[in-house]
Order: sequence, then C-alpha cells, then structure tokens
Amino acid sequence: MSTRHSGVQAVAVLATVLALAACGSAVDEEPSVSVGPTAPTESDDDPTGSAEPAETGAETTGPAATGADPTTTGADPTTTSGEGATTGGVTTGDVTTGDVTTEDVTTQDGPAGEAGATDEPSGLPEFEAADAVVRQDPGGEAAQLVIDEVRLGLQDDFDRVVLDLSGTGEVGWLVQYAEAPAMDGSGFPVDLAGDHVLQVVAQGMAYPEPGDTAYDPGLLLVDGGELLQVTEVLRGAPFEGQVQVLIGTQEQAPFRVFRLAGPERLVIDLQH
Repeated sequence: MSTRHSGVQAVAVLATVLALAACGSAVDEEPSVSVGPTAPTESDDDPTGSAEPAETGAETTGPAATGADPTTTGADPTTTSGEGATTGGVTTGDVTTGDVTTEDVTTQDGPAGEAGATDEPSGLPEFEAADAVVRQDPGGEAAQLVIDEVRLGLQDDFDRVVLDLSGTGEVGWLVQYAEAPAMDGSGFPVDLAGDHVLQVVAQGMAYPEPGDTAYDPGLLLVDGGELLQVTEVLRGAPFEGQVQVLIGTQEQAPFRVFRLAGPERLVIDLQH
C-alpha cells in the first residue's frame, strides 16, 4: 500500500509541475497579474512615492486652459464691428467694454443719419480749447429725455455729432476729453478707435417706457465712416438720469456743444 501511495503522490507531483509550467506561459500575457514584487511608483511631485490621485475638476491643458472654451464668446460675433469678439473685456472692432458682452453692443446697420446745416442755430458758439470742461444743467423742473438716434455729419472745418432726443425738458451736458474712459456704473474701460476720446454725458435723461426699444439691446456703436476727426461713437444706456456718449477722435481737437429745440437735439462739433 505504501508503494502504491508513493506512486500516486509522484503522479500528483508530476501533474502539478506540468500545470505550473503551462501557467507560466500565460502569466506574461495577463496584464493584471504581476510576476515577482512590484516596485513602488514614485511621483515627480511626491518623492515619498505616495502621490495622491489627480483631481477631476476643471481640466487644465497648458496655458490655453481658462476654465471655459476660449472659442466661445457668449454672443453672436456677427453683431460686432471689425474682427472677432472676446470676453472678459469685450472687443467689438476697436472698442473694448470690459465685461460687457457682445450681446449688449449693437453696431448700427448702414451709415449714420446725416447731421447737416439744419442742425445749427443762427449764431454758433465758439470752439472750446481741447482741455476745456463744458457744462450745462438740464432745463425744466424734471427733464425726461430719451436718445432716439445718433447722427454724424462731415462739414467743411469740423465733424458733427447730433443726438436726437424725445421727451420733456431741455437736455443738459458735461463734455470733456477723458484720459481713461470707462463705462458709467460698471467702471469697465472703453477703448475706441483713434487716439483720444471725447466724453459727452447727456443729462436730464429718462429710462424708456415699457416697450420702447430706444436703448435695445444696450450699447450702440456707430462707425465714423468718412469723417476726418471722429472715428466711432459709442452710446451708452441710461444710468442715474444721464446717458454717456463716447466719441473716438484722431486728435484731441477743439470742440463746441450746444442744444437745439423743435425737436430737442444735442450737437457736438469737433474741429479738423
């Protein structure tokens, strides 16, 4: 019996050896199986070899990653003037309006309405020096005016910007060149085409009545076209009883400001 038992053990041992030999060739093909001890994986940032797993939050792909798709502007770029539109500072042609989106900037279709000789009184005021600050308080107990249109005109010696108004009262103004023009309310910087910006603050302004589209969708950008001094005009929206109008200019030129009645208008002339 012992001899037979030994023989059975020998057969079992032989079978085990053959099985192990067969498994040896399969181990190399199974990536989930390790042969021998596994060396610890060291992290470049953690020399102890105990690096924590990477976070799966916002994906970073080098310097181009901003936490948002850099090709998305959040607005239809076809509403802008010039090339492209960027956010975090919106560029519309050469006008940058900080965090105001391109949805808030409307580029006027076609040329601006023409401002001509009918937009001046019989006796014109003198041009002010470029460093002047020109101020006139609104007339009437409570002027409530809305800017309906921005018109531009080329004259012999100057460019003319006319703000057509409707409502009640007489418009007031505060006009001067701004070294660092910014939007009222938000304070975001504005960079218009040209080297300088004449800031016009029209006073005695009202918020439009429900359904009035005078300020839709927000800012209005008017191209200077063939004007010699004026490059662009950016009309803002009402804020605390006033509307900001920024005029981009080639030079810090002398200017004059006056109002006309019947209908109400605010006129700004800039010398060539």
